[in-house]
Amino acid sequence: MQGPERATPPVRFEPTAAVRVARGPWTIANRLGDAAWSVLHALGAHRWREGYETDLERGWSRYRGSRCTVCDSPWEGW
Repeated sequence: MQGPERATPPVRFEPTAAVRVARGPWTIANRLGDAAWSVLHALGAHRWREGYETDLERGWSRYRGSRCTVCDSPWEGW
């Protein structure tokens, strides 16, 4: 073997069972929250967040304004 080559490729470790169990309630709460917003969105409610668009290939990001996280429609203002 010549140069800085590795004999084995880097190994990715799976999270342990304790980490998955500790993370579980938050993922369930997030899924329930997202499902509730999807239902409310069908009734006309939007969830507004600050929107940024990033293009890693070109190396830029731009501000898109407040946008709905469900349908990506812009906030029209008052």
